[in-house]
Formats: sequence, structure tokens, C-alpha cells
Amino acid sequence: HTSVSLLRLQLESALRWPLATVPSALNIVLQNVVISSETLPYNKINPCPCCLLQVSAVDPDLDSDQSLLQFSLHGQGSGGDFSIDPQTGSIYALRRLDREERPLWRFLVLATDEGGAGLTGFADVVLEVKDINDNAPFFPCAALEEDGCFVGRVPENSPADTSVMEMRAMDLDDPNEGTNAALTYSIVQNVKNEINLNLFAINTSTGTISTVLRSLDREQQQRLLVVVEARDGGGLRGTGTATILVTDVNDHPPVFTQDSYSDLDVNSEILVVSATDSDLGENAAVTFSIVGGDEERKFFIETNKTNNRGILKLQKKVDFEKPNERSFNLTVKAEDADFYCLSHALIQVRDANDNAPVFLPQFYEAPAMSEDSPVGSIITQVTVLDLDSGQNGRFSFSIAKESDPHGQFAVDEAGHVVLADSLDREKIWQHRIVVLATDMGEPALTGTAIVMLTVLDINDNAPEFDADYKPIVWENTGAPQTVKMNSSSVLLHVKDRDASGNGAPFTIQMLQLTTDAASFNLTDLGNGSATLTALRTFDREQQKEYRVPIMLQDSGAPPLSATHTVTVTIGDRNDNPHEPAHTTFILYSYDGTFEYCMCGKADSTLKRDGVRQQTVRRSG
Repeated sequence: HTSVSLLRLQLESALRWPLATVPSALNIVLQNVVISSETLPYNKINPCPCCLLQVSAVDPDLDSDQSLLQFSLHGQGSGGDFSIDPQTGSIYALRRLDREERPLWRFLVLATDEGGAGLTGFADVVLEVKDINDNAPFFPCAALEEDGCFVGRVPENSPADTSVMEMRAMDLDDPNEGTNAALTYSIVQNVKNEINLNLFAINTSTGTISTVLRSLDREQQQRLLVVVEARDGGGLRGTGTATILVTDVNDHPPVFTQDSYSDLDVNSEILVVSATDSDLGENAAVTFSIVGGDEERKFFIETNKTNNRGILKLQKKVDFEKPNERSFNLTVKAEDADFYCLSHALIQVRDANDNAPVFLPQFYEAPAMSEDSPVGSIITQVTVLDLDSGQNGRFSFSIAKESDPHGQFAVDEAGHVVLADSLDREKIWQHRIVVLATDMGEPALTGTAIVMLTVLDINDNAPEFDADYKPIVWENTGAPQTVKMNSSSVLLHVKDRDASGNGAPFTIQMLQLTTDAASFNLTDLGNGSATLTALRTFDREQQKEYRVPIMLQDSGAPPLSATHTVTVTIGDRNDNPHEPAHTTFILYSYDGTFEYCMCGKADSTLKRDGVRQQTVRRSG
């Protein structure tokens, strides 16, 4: 950025009169007077030194050689900041000019004829440096405090628009040159309250910070930081941090250091009373005692004769739950050797959470409930009493998780224990539910009750075999033969997971659903067992297994039935002769030699399970 402006020059002409000579006048005429701005950059286009102005002179003598005029520079800056071309009169700046460093230069230009050896004229040149916006605003730190350079104080709960402090920035540019030093203020980092509203605002012209809301609370935050930005008319900016200290006002009532006295231990100190006596020595010794309002001697008072104070202490436990122990109006006596006076101490006993909720009763035998009862069914209702008052006497219900690991039960605010998930008697036939009542005191206390619930059976399980039967019938065995269900018994047993009323007696029946069933007969023995008889002789090589469908039905209302399949395996016997077979051997010789050795043995083939099988024997 560069600028060009006309230079204000003050010109004074003077003549030097040599001794014993006829005076002759030398006129100095300034021409082409220009000056570059203070921010003339150092680059190839405008290198320094750079020409600021040019002066010229005229010698009025007749037949004078104007080319012999010599120019010289004297005064401020002539030693290194400025120079002049002695032949042309061009004045050069040897470095960039800075108005903030020096706004005005004053020097003399001398013109001498006859090559610098003759008469001299001079001009007084005044050079003013014009300002540009090359300095950003800044906040000067006048005095560094413990909390920072810029510290303001404001009382808590101050109303909106309360002035807090003033943030004033400086700009070294010329305030009379456009808007180079015209500053505007804004907050770039504010403090917000719990609903994200700004707490402070700033006057854009003066930099005065003020409150926006009446929400300053020293007890929440007493040191607040606000970042303020100052911007000049050219867009340059600077920031400063304002430290705002919120001062205290008396907006909180005093509180007791101990909130409750009903659970104080014996000998606990309650309060201190004092008395004064204008006498001296033994005559001023005061003794304290309780003379009224404490019929049950709940309190006693100790006398500190050094400072004439009495320390009231608890001698017996007090109980807020007893109406006559909720307040005590004690009459305290202070006496010296001859005189006494009376005062009253009102002791208010506050409730402490010293009573846990109590269930009445603590054991509940709930009516039996069917396992198909719908969710939400009420099991029972529990009743609780808490002798404490206020928050200490309020409580909520819950179910102990260890007594209800599957979340099958819940309890509402009225104490109704209800079914929260389905029941299954075959998994758990009786539930022991632990109901909790927890009060809202500090610390919380809990009472417990037991609810016993027996689950009634419904017929929701069909009969089934009591074992995984895998019977074997050997081939070529004469018929009929009773099929052995396992290695020790020929009986097929049935069971039912339901209760006895929905179980036996069972009906056991073989179904003629497949051709395999025609080879067997089933006999129901009527006691939950049956036998299976093979009606013919079997050949394993024709069929290995027979699947026999058997229907099992219980005596529930209504009855349930299920069909199970018993797979009978036909055992193999060695009942097939060997048949001719062949074996191929491949022999390899090495270098045309073949030593004597055992190559193998040809084996026969026998027929088993309906296919030909080769018996493999390993040669030694």
C-alpha cells in the first residue's frame, strides 16, 4: 500500500553579503515537491533511497553558469535519514518514514554558486509525514494486579445495565487522519449462564462493560474472564482480557453447622451461654446451672470460670418421635456468691433419620397363583410404617434383585406386589420375594419384608420318555421277542413335568403311521410303562433301523399328548460267507534289481449290511 501526498513546505529566502563586496541576490525556487507515504515498501518498484522532492536555484548574476550551482542539506536527518544530489537538488529518503516515530522533519537546503565556492542562498524545508493505518489497536497494561492487567469488580445480583469497568485501547495512528485511530469495541468471548445467555455487554464507543442479566452469583463463580476486541477504521484489531471479580453481598442466611440434634451422642455440646459481672476477683466468678424446663434431666451445663461461659451439653438421648421431646424451654441460672440472674434457652429438636421403615407384618403368605396368570396380576399388598417425619419419613418400594433374578415381580407406590412377567411352575414352584422400603433420609434406611408365593400347575407339558431309548434287536432271532429298551430292562417308562394331577395315568399307544410299525406290537402296562415286542425275524443286510411312532397322553384337563419315535436298531451277526475277490499289486525295481521280500496277501471279500466289503489285513 502506498500513497502520494503534497508536502507542506515553508520557504524562506536569504542573501549572504560578503564583506567588502557588492551584494548580489541568489533566488531559490523549489520545484516538483512530492513525498511518498510513510509505508513506502522496500521492493524493486520503490527501493530506498527514494526521491521525495527536488529544489532548484537561479543565479541572477549576468553570464553566470547555472550548472555550477551546488546543493547541500543541513539540519534534522541530514546525517543519515536524508540526502541531496548536489547537482540536481533532488532530496532522497534513505529509509522508510514512520509517522509514529517522527511526524515532522525540518532541515535547510543551501545553494552555492561557482561550484560551491561562491555566494549562498538557503531554503527552510518543513516535511510532514502523512499517516496511514499501519498500527493495530492494543490494550496498555497500566498496573499489573494479582488478577491481571484489567480488573473490574461488581456486586453479585447486580441489576441489568450495571457498569462494571472500562476497557480502553490505544492506537498509535493519527486520530486526525480519517478513521485510522477510530476504535470500536466488541466482546469476542463472553460468559454465559446456565441457559446459554450472555452475562455482559460492552459499549461499542467507550469500551464500558456492563451486566446484561441479574444472574451473577459469587457463590457459584467469583472470577469471570471476558475477552474484548478493539478494531480501528481500517480493520486492524487487538484484544484484551478483562477479569471481573464478583463481590459478595449478604444474600444467604446463616445455617447451623449441625442440622440435627436428635441423634447427638451423650455429652455432645449444644450451645454456649455467657454472662458478665462488673465485680472483680472472686466476686465476679459466675456459676451456671439449669433450674427449669428439664424435668427428665436430659441436659447439663458446665461452667468455664475463666471466661464466664456455660456450655450446655446433652446428658440423655432425646427422641423426636416423642411429642414431649421435640422442644425444651430451659431456664438457665447464672449466679455469683451473692446474686443471680435467669435466662431462657429454647432448644428445638429436629428429626433425624433414626427409624427405618417397618413392614406390618414382615412376612406375607400370598394366595397361590396359577402359572398362567396374566402380567399385572396383584399378588398381595404390603404395609409400611416409618416413625420419622418429613423427608425422613417418606419411602419408596423396590424388589431385591437377588430374590427376583428374572424380573418377574414389581411393586408400586401403594405397596401392591404385582406380576411383571410370566410364571413357570416347572422352573420355580415357589418364590421367596424380598420387598424393600427405603426412606429418603440421609443416610437412607431400609426395611424388608418376605412375600411367599406358591405357583399352581396347569397342564402345559405333554408326557415324554424318561430316557433316550436306543433298543437293539439282533438279526436272525426267532419271533416273537420282547425288545430290550436298554441293557437291563425291557420296560419303556413315561414321565410328565407337570404336577401329579396333570400327569399319570398315561395312555401309551403305538401308531400305525409307517410300515415299520407293522413289525412290532406295544403293550401298555397301565402304570406309566410299556413293552415293545418284535413280531418277526429281521435281516440287517436288508434294513438296519425301524422307526416306531408312539403316542403318549396324560390325564390332565384337558389332556395333552405328544408323539415320540423309538428307533430300533437291527444288530449284525456273521451270517454271510466269503466271496471271490482279487487284489492288484504294483512292484517297482531299482536299477534292474529286485530282492526277495513279502509283497502282500490276497484277501477274500464278504457281504455285510447289504454291500460287499473287503477284509484288509496288514502284512508284517
